[in-house]
Amino acid sequence: MGISTNLMIVIVLFLLILLFFWLLSRRANSGNANNVEGLSRDAERGDVYSQFKLGQMYFQGDGVQRDDVEAAKWFMKASHQDHTEAQYILATMYEKGTGVPRNEQEAFNLFSKAAFRGHERAVVILGSGKWDAYMHRRPVGEDTFFDNPPLEETLPAQEEKPNLEQKTDLEQKYLAKAEQGNVDAQYNLGIMYYHGEGVPKNLDEALHWFHLAAEQNDADAQYNLGFMYGKGEGTKKDQRQSLEWFQKAAAQGHAGAREILEKMFKKE
Repeated sequence: MGISTNLMIVIVLFLLILLFFWLLSRRANSGNANNVEGLSRDAERGDVYSQFKLGQMYFQGDGVQRDDVEAAKWFMKASHQDHTEAQYILATMYEKGTGVPRNEQEAFNLFSKAAFRGHERAVVILGSGKWDAYMHRRPVGEDTFFDNPPLEETLPAQEEKPNLEQKTDLEQKYLAKAEQGNVDAQYNLGIMYYHGEGVPKNLDEALHWFHLAAEQNDADAQYNLGFMYGKGEGTKKDQRQSLEWFQKAAAQGHAGAREILEKMFKKE
């Protein structure tokens, strides 16, 4: 009888402890749910800090079930509002293919934007030789770290500017390939002449090489031509040509061209 009574007491105490922890858990989850709901409302209204915080919560599984796709969605929204840390984290996600399709070009673009605004880790990452191949593929008309570094010093791997002979070698390397019809070399020459990288800035030459690449269906070159004709860079302004090149780029899925076309048609 005594053993039976003691056993019952132990069982009751055990159940009470379980009930206590269940209530605590429910209260915590309720608080998290309310917090997420409130953040979501503010984020949907465009509050950049709420967007970034939601991204962090889903990325880390903090108070919500970890969801890389949902995290990327909110980091992307914050990144469009120039939230530097969101740009950096989203860049790492594109680099690894976490929550978004793996895309090193997009990773580079985002690292570059973050570095342009002084993000130290992004600056260090861009100092790696891994990203050299992507430097010439960034879109025309966008401010990046490479166009205007936030500090006087440049990337760690580029503290000493290449001498003129090295730059000429690079130009000759691309010229040899471009003249043989290599579309990437043609595009890269367009970028070099447009930004004055390793060569004197020359918008006429930039337009020439973008044309050759665009005629081989390079969507980035088509987009850049739309941009240059629209602004009258290297040529007189020609809105019809600008529209045509944006349409060609958009037809190949170029997100920037589609965005510009949507804005153009909204104005009409």
